[in-house]
Amino acid sequence: MADIDIGAISEALNNKTDRNMRNVDTGAKADSVIDYQLPTAENGYTWYRKYASGWVEQGGVVENLSTNIVEITLPIIMMNTRYVITTSGYVNNQTAQYVYIRNAPTTSKISLKANSGTITLAYWQVSGMAA
Repeated sequence: MADIDIGAISEALNNKTDRNMRNVDTGAKADSVIDYQLPTAENGYTWYRKYASGWVEQGGVVENLSTNIVEITLPIIMMNTRYVITTSGYVNNQTAQYVYIRNAPTTSKISLKANSGTITLAYWQVSGMAA
């Protein structure tokens, strides 16, 4: 028969969240979404989520991106140009292709182009602090 150290078990369980979440501090600072936009044909399939802290995540889709530069106006203006830009592209939704960020991004625009040929669907996302 093994000894069970109830004190050690209790100590290990201190500050853990109950399964029913009853012991979660509701006064804790959560960065909640205060504004958002869903992607639709009317808004050019752009979307965004703006948080109470000022953080914003936004993105969109460019169809048939070629080697010509496409300038994208961001739905939400950024505080500065120190934000993260993520891109990806697919030909016929199967083959991954390179999407290049061209020109220096501004607080309100990014520029994209395909590495070669035409990319059927190019996705972009920007994350950082809003103006």
